[in-house]
Amino acid sequence: MSQEQQAVARARKAFETGRSKCLEHRIRQLKNLQRLFIERQSVISDAVKKDLNKSEVGTQLYETLGLEGEISLAIKKLKEWAAPRPVEKNLMTISDTVYIKPEPLGVVLIIGAWNYPWAVTIQPLIGAIAAGNAAVVKPSEVCVHTSKVMEDLLPLYIDKELYPVVTGGVSETQELLRQRFDHIFYTGNSMVGKLIMEAAAKHLTPVTLELGGKSPCYIDKDCDISIACRRIAWGKYTNCGQTCIAPDYILCEPSVQDRVIEEVKKSIKEFYTDNPKTCPDYGRIINQRHFKRIMNMLEDSAIAAGGDNDESDCYIAPTVLRDVKPEAKVMQEEIFGPLLPILPVNGLGEAIQFINKGEKPLALYVFSSDNKVIKRMTDETSSGGLLANDCLVHYSVSSLPFGGVGNSGMGCYHGKFTFDQLSHLRGCLIKQLKMEGVNSMRYPPHTLKKLGWARFFILNNVDVGWIGRMTLLAVLAVVAAVVLQKYLL
Repeated sequence: MSQEQQAVARARKAFETGRSKCLEHRIRQLKNLQRLFIERQSVISDAVKKDLNKSEVGTQLYETLGLEGEISLAIKKLKEWAAPRPVEKNLMTISDTVYIKPEPLGVVLIIGAWNYPWAVTIQPLIGAIAAGNAAVVKPSEVCVHTSKVMEDLLPLYIDKELYPVVTGGVSETQELLRQRFDHIFYTGNSMVGKLIMEAAAKHLTPVTLELGGKSPCYIDKDCDISIACRRIAWGKYTNCGQTCIAPDYILCEPSVQDRVIEEVKKSIKEFYTDNPKTCPDYGRIINQRHFKRIMNMLEDSAIAAGGDNDESDCYIAPTVLRDVKPEAKVMQEEIFGPLLPILPVNGLGEAIQFINKGEKPLALYVFSSDNKVIKRMTDETSSGGLLANDCLVHYSVSSLPFGGVGNSGMGCYHGKFTFDQLSHLRGCLIKQLKMEGVNSMRYPPHTLKKLGWARFFILNNVDVGWIGRMTLLAVLAVVAAVVLQKYLL
């Protein structure tokens, strides 16, 4: 039996003991996970520094701070999330107990990504633990140092049988995908997403796919271009552009292109100094394969700013491209690097048309002080999320679902959405062996009179808040007696 098979079998066996279902156990595990980020912050930051050249403050800001917030929210809200949820009733079910009961799915596979190795791997794990599941955690092998730290630290803090960490590359992931899971949660690109879905289909396993795509950014010529460009530059060049919701390209009118370039250049200097290569807050491309992929995208576009690079250091400067054509190499796939192409368009209508010709993106950004512009962009396009006058920050709002649509993914998470995504929301109806008269309308022989009464009882939903429950039940009992005696017997 392979290491992967053993990990899954152990997790399944641990789940079958029932201990993960206990709310106290879930809260204890979440508190232990929270302790990990407090006690081992320097170890976590050192590994991320080696993998992506993120500073310690940057690692906390973009990786672990959000996780601490998610854990605190889950601990605070868990009893409420896990409690039975009452639902509206009709007259047929007024005397019954009708509710939704969230229950654990079983064993969840979480396949993390390398760009934010803690954030996108541990966030689904928080939801999996909160929902009472077992979870096999597969960190990305591309982040060599972080993967090792995760493998070493997680078993010291949380139940190592219920939540095993499996490391390795493509062959280990393939072996994991041959096993049966109750849900697969994958963050990465759409090409691998299709392989995950194909493997999951063999076991009819549901999937959450957090993918990406080319997230557009439209700048209205009448907005405050200076502030817009500062926010766009922050969103684009954070983590060296290796962010699934980074603004991928800018759409603006030709008359403001030069101003946009100047303002982005100003922001680059403000954030990363005259020499980003020596700035502690500017990262690196994850490896040389991705370095070459990104550099190849530059071939047929004009560089308006940046362009400096060093393959031995996996360094590419924050770069702006001007007058980019839709057929340019940089527009054929998600960039996932520090290149910012500008495509001139003739106004909002043309921008919307261009966006709608492509696949649905994970995020869509619009910068405008005119609410009509924002409304048109919202109404006439589709994307995983939409943000007006800022970038990235919707990811940090746990009350918003985060996820893609179409080619940018399926399913959503964050806060209660992760809990619900990794739970089975079981519909429950508890009746008593009484009031059989009301049921007589559904039993053969079927008559038009019975159909009329069924229509009355089934199509009338009742809010019992405004009328006493007992009063309504008494009225219903009388109606049932009348129905039974006069019409149905």
